[in-house]
Amino acid sequence: MSKFFIKLSVVFSLLLMMVLQPLIGFAESESEVVYVSLGDSLAAGRTPFGENAKGYPDFIAEKFMEVDVLKLFVRDYAVNGYTSKHVLDDITNNVTKGDNGSIHEVLGQATHITLGVGANDLLANLNRTTGTIDQIGVLNSLKSVTDNLVGTITAIRTLNPTAKIYLMGYYNALPHLPAEAQGPILTGLQQLNKVIEGVAKQSGSTYVATEETIGANIGFLPNPQDIHLSEEGYKAVAELFWNEMKPEVKEEPAPAPVPSPQPVENKPTPVIYWDGLLLKKGQIGKVEVIQPINLWKRVDGKLVFERVLQPGEQYRVYRYDGLFGGQYGLGDGYYVTKIDGFINYQTPSKAKLQLLNN
Repeated sequence: MSKFFIKLSVVFSLLLMMVLQPLIGFAESESEVVYVSLGDSLAAGRTPFGENAKGYPDFIAEKFMEVDVLKLFVRDYAVNGYTSKHVLDDITNNVTKGDNGSIHEVLGQATHITLGVGANDLLANLNRTTGTIDQIGVLNSLKSVTDNLVGTITAIRTLNPTAKIYLMGYYNALPHLPAEAQGPILTGLQQLNKVIEGVAKQSGSTYVATEETIGANIGFLPNPQDIHLSEEGYKAVAELFWNEMKPEVKEEPAPAPVPSPQPVENKPTPVIYWDGLLLKKGQIGKVEVIQPINLWKRVDGKLVFERVLQPGEQYRVYRYDGLFGGQYGLGDGYYVTKIDGFINYQTPSKAKLQLLNN
């Protein structure tokens, strides 16, 4: 791998000699942004529940709009299921998708390009039911991802030497698999991200890491049977990209934090209580947090991230439904996702519930 990156460095150094001066000039007058997104289902906005919605590129585009610099946003070339070869083939064959012109035309006028691809190459070697991994297949896939990324960026630089390119690093999309499967998964993830970061560095592109941010908020992956992010997860990824992509403009102050429910006070009361917890009208049970998990609020049929609940905290439960992979209602529109190993749900005895509801 090291010999390959030495060769790669020489190739990209020649390209960077051609583009350095135009890049400096553009940074001084970044007023009309043409943003093109390339990649897989994360770039295409696939939801954890099989629908097509907004992905991280859409939220990046919205941020460019907020500062009034976006001229054109193209997401037509981000496709569900795409591997690194699919992206390279699209450019090689100059395909046309959507109404904004061929891929050569849109890349030729782009000022900013995000590229998120490689995860599907690796996932092809994983049995998601058993958690087993084909290690030889992983090594072959990593070689393919490297070759395809180099080919893709070289083709982009040929079409447009001044575009700014941002490569996405991946997160652990399968934290719900058994613990014994996590070691090989994390090893493969680190290898993939190392390849992507290496290509970004050698090509003069920007690498955007997502593993730590998504890994710290398990609720960004609300469906244990799916690898895609919630809307708030996509927004978190967009924020990571925005930290690298935002032009030098005055930003609006951050909004004030939204109040969220406080942990249950385990104080005994002379009324009806259960394990030191005061029972309230309409309560059906309680959840205890085992591992850090996101607290959500449902707004207009969507999940809005509030904060991360911490181990040891307890919350009253007033309802349960099957939406968003199954969630417990904590009252006032707040919900926590039912994820084994992260929360423990308990119910009081029927006798106590009967006393409470009489």
